[in-house]
This record gives sequence, structure tokens and C-alpha cells, in this order.
Amino acid sequence: MLPTRFEHFTIISYIIWGYTMKTTLRFLAGLVCTFMLLGGCGGQKKIEPVAVGEMEMYKDPAVGFQIQHPKGWVVNAQVGRAAFYNAAEVDKKFLDPTGAGTIGVEIAVTVTKSPNPVDAIKKWREERTAEFYQLQADQVVTVAGKEATKTAFSANYGNKNVINGHHIFIPVDSTLYDLSFAGFGDHYNAYAAVFDATLKSFQLPKAPEKGRDETLPSETFAEYDAKMFTFQYPDNFNFTNPPKGKNEIVAGFRSDKRQDCNILFDVFGAQGLSLEKVFDQNRGRYKGATAGKATVGGQPAMTVTLSATKDVERRVYFTVKNDKVVRITMDWFKPQRTEYLAAYEKVISSIKFK
Repeated sequence: MLPTRFEHFTIISYIIWGYTMKTTLRFLAGLVCTFMLLGGCGGQKKIEPVAVGEMEMYKDPAVGFQIQHPKGWVVNAQVGRAAFYNAAEVDKKFLDPTGAGTIGVEIAVTVTKSPNPVDAIKKWREERTAEFYQLQADQVVTVAGKEATKTAFSANYGNKNVINGHHIFIPVDSTLYDLSFAGFGDHYNAYAAVFDATLKSFQLPKAPEKGRDETLPSETFAEYDAKMFTFQYPDNFNFTNPPKGKNEIVAGFRSDKRQDCNILFDVFGAQGLSLEKVFDQNRGRYKGATAGKATVGGQPAMTVTLSATKDVERRVYFTVKNDKVVRITMDWFKPQRTEYLAAYEKVISSIKFK
């Protein structure tokens, strides 16, 4: 029996519907596969290269080496050893790669005394090889003006816990400086630019000048990048961490021999005000101060000079750049006024706005 006209139409409709559904499902399946490929295998997102942002200076309080690290990173430090992590709990993951913790990167500086630093480097290679590290051939590099050895490595702890990294060994007399840069999986390559910037900032400790008063500012200066501007400061001043508050940028430095000798930079919005109006609004906070004029980074500046305490004098600079107020506060020990002011003038003259 032949199908009726209605039955014939129904059969054709089912055929078209079935074909459409198969095509749609194929399209959706292809779309899902595309998204999976773009998102990475197993749903993991590709780690994009991390740009170098604002940096902070760390100075070992006893050994005296200095190194910059990204601002806001977690710092674990003690004399002769400093480690920096891009997030909380990353240190736990490096201590126990198969345990709890956060995947991330580590930058570390370790200083050890050794009668023969070159032999210590060889011993490190032997120990890592015994631990089944994959070590690449040593490379000769130059760091902080010294010949150094770079050794790249990879360590597989199983269950996708792979640490990639490299060590920079700098032998100096009877001391070995070990700078290590490492990351889990693709994090290592993603932070390559940060690692390079940190390595370039590393400074070996300066030998004290014989016969010179150690409480005075050093005649050797270090470079600091405050994002909006750069400047130099005496390298025997340690970086401090003053509270940021509502300021956009804060950077503090203190003499390693005198706690009352400080340099403080803070930057906040000018809200459209001119230098003169900014100065008038702030001048009242400094009672008994003497006003003056100066130049900071090629910009006109205004100053106040006053006694902060019985034995400490203070000078505060104000300048306005791109609707930002840059305030620089400098304290010094009165009996050493001449020497400190000479050093502070070098700091002011070194400022360069970006």
C-alpha cells in the first residue's frame, strides 16, 4: 500500500530533521574541539609571557648583595639567603613539589662560604645528577662584572610536577653566590623577561673604604626604577617598605649605619593643581620650615627645610609632573650635614622622568 500524501510529507520531514540534527551535532562537536585546542590540552590555559613591571630592591642586611624583584612578590629572607615568589603558597610547592601549594615561580639568592667555590659548583652538579635532574651543559656568562657559570636544569617529580630553571654561580674569592630562577611547567618560560631583569639588577656587596667613616653615605651609587622615574641612591642605604596608603608610588631608603638618615619618595595625584598651589596646601604641615626653590628631573620644584628632631634635619622637595605630585623627603644627622647634603644632591640630580 502506497503512503498517503500526508504520510509522504511526514517521512520527508523526518529525513530532513535527522539530517539537520546530524549536521548541527557535527558542527557543535567541531566547535568544542576548536575551543579545546585554543584553550590548551586538558582544559589548561596557555600561560602568556609576563611583562616586567615595577620592581623593588632587596639588600641583604649583613652580606650586602642587592637584587631587584617584582613589587608585591612574597619575600622569604634571612642573612645570606633571599627567595622571592610570585604568589602566596608557591614556596610550599617548591619545598614539596608533589604536595600542597600553588604553582608558580621562584627567584632565589644563596650565599655560601667555600674554600674553593669552583669545586662547590662541580659538587652541586654531581648531587643534582644523582637526584636524576636533567642538566644542560654549563655556559660562561658575565654577571655584575664577574665571570659566572649558568646551568639550566629540569626536574620531573611525577604527576605533571616538573620544575624548569637555571642557576647562575658567581665565585668571588672564598664565597659562592648562587642565583636560581625556576618555575613549574610553562611558568618558567613565561617569566623569562622578569628573570632577565632581576639578574641584570644583581649587585655584589661593595668592600668598605679603608679609613672612611662607615656612617656616611657611600660614594658609590645604585640605580632604582620607580616606574614613573629613575634615580640613584647611595649603595649603603637599604630599601625599606613604608606603607603606601593612598599614594600611587612609595619608595624608601635608609642608611645601614644610621636609622635617622632616610630618603622617601611618594607620588600622589595633583588633581589639576599647579606646583605653587600644591606647595601652599602642604607647607603648613612643616612648622618652622624655610622655603626654597630647586629643580628635580628638569622640572621646577619647591622645598621646605626644617629640624625634624634635635639632631636630625629634614628637607622636602615638591614637584608636579603629568598631574602627579612627586614628594621627596630627606633626613640627615646634623653633625654630618655637609656630607649628607652632598650625597642627597647627587640623588636629586640623578632623577630622570620617563
